[in-house]
Parts: sequence; C-alpha cells; structure tokens
Amino acid sequence: MNNAFGFNIFAIIALICIVGYLLYIIYYAVDLFALSPRKKNKVLTKTEVDFISRYLPAYKLLSVVQKEKFKKRVSRFRANKKFIFYADSRKNEEIKILLSATATFLTLGFKDYRITSIDRILIYPSEYFSNITKQNHLGEYNPRLKTLVFSEEHITNGFNNPKDNLNLGVHEFAHALVFNFKNKYTNSATHFKKGLANMNELLVNQSFLKRMEDTTYFREYGTTNVHEFFAVALENYVETPTDFTKIFPELFDVITTMLNFEALKLNSKS
Repeated sequence: MNNAFGFNIFAIIALICIVGYLLYIIYYAVDLFALSPRKKNKVLTKTEVDFISRYLPAYKLLSVVQKEKFKKRVSRFRANKKFIFYADSRKNEEIKILLSATATFLTLGFKDYRITSIDRILIYPSEYFSNITKQNHLGEYNPRLKTLVFSEEHITNGFNNPKDNLNLGVHEFAHALVFNFKNKYTNSATHFKKGLANMNELLVNQSFLKRMEDTTYFREYGTTNVHEFFAVALENYVETPTDFTKIFPELFDVITTMLNFEALKLNSKS
C-alpha cells in the first residue's frame, strides 16, 4: 500500500513537471512571436551587409547559416526598437544599422534575442549633458527607462577603428545585457549570471590582476567593478577575438559561454 501510494505521488509530481514545462514552452513562444510588438522588417540590402562587414569584422567569423540568421535579426531589431536622433545627419541610418548589428551579434547565441531591457535608443550629435547624473556623457544605459543613450561622434569613432578595443556601442549594450538577464531564470540567464560571478572572482585574484597590468590588453577602467569589467572585456572580445583567445583564453571561454557563442570561439582561432 505504501509503495503504491509513493508511486502515485511520484507520478503526480512528474506529470506536474511535464505540464509546467510544456506551459513554459507555450508561453515563451506566444510571448516571443505574438505578445511582443513587431513591426514590418526591412530586409538588409547588399550595401548594408557590406557596410556591417566593414565596420564589424567579427561578422566575417560567422558561418553562412549564422550570417543568414544574423541578417534577419538585424532587420527585426532595427524595426522593433525606437531610435531617436537629436540632430539630422546623413549618418543616421548608418548609426542605426551599426547599433542593430552590434546588438544582434551579442545575442546571436540566444533563442530570445529581443533584449527586453531596451525600448529606446537616443543618439546625440556629440558629448551630451545628462539631466539624471548631472554630468557630461559619451554614452550610458538607463535601466529604469530601458534606454540607451549615445554620442554619434563617439559611436562613429568606435567603429572607424575596429581593432583598438574601444567601442562605445558594444560597451553600453553590455550593460543592457546584464540587466536583461538580471531577473530571468532561463538557461541562458543562468549561464550569463554564472559567468558574471566568475568574472567577479577574477577581479579579486591578484595573479590575474597582475597579468592584466603586465599585458595592458584591457583598459584599466575595467577594474572599476564587475559590470565595467564585462563591458570592457566585451569590447576586446568583439574587436580582437584572436588576440583575446591567445592572451586570456580562460576569460575568453567564460564570455563565450555567457553568450552561448561556441562558433566564435572556434572560428577566432583560425
């Protein structure tokens, strides 16, 4: 009798788990494809793809299949995020493409690539004064307003030299990604937060800090806190992945796992 009762309890628990998982899958699909507002996507032109390839060299590391997925997601990001420019410029569409491509590249390994922590992207002509921090900024992320803010001048400078490990777009998107996963409990979020914890441990490891100082591969600003460390390291990850994997292979692997991006890890070594 006790065995039968125990079996029935186990069967009920198993059934609840299975039903719960199926409901989660259904909710995820509905949320991603039905509940989220979506605008008509404008397919990337060959000129736009060539433009991305020129200013985001990491695009060339992708396989043919990944490049197709990448192009579709860039179109979706561009169509579904609100871009606000505070000056008329012939570069507005170029900036929109570069930022959409950056966001897409960083989330290419995720099934849910929307970055729900971002609703709007504001672009000023140059350095601007923030009414929130009461300071001048080149770029910032406001989690409460789900808003990214950039200086067009410094965005352009970051992409004009794609090998100097200084990319304002990548840096601020990194901050948005941290908040994107903060209160989520998916596998992607779990891996991301675990990676951030690993990076936090490196920041208090004197041997690792000495290596950072000796190599000067990372900017000193990265040692401010773990969020800035991730943002600075991600700039290097995108712009000089071959150097990164040679100089700091263990950290490269941590970020690769955080982004679920094994393909970049393999291709960067070729």
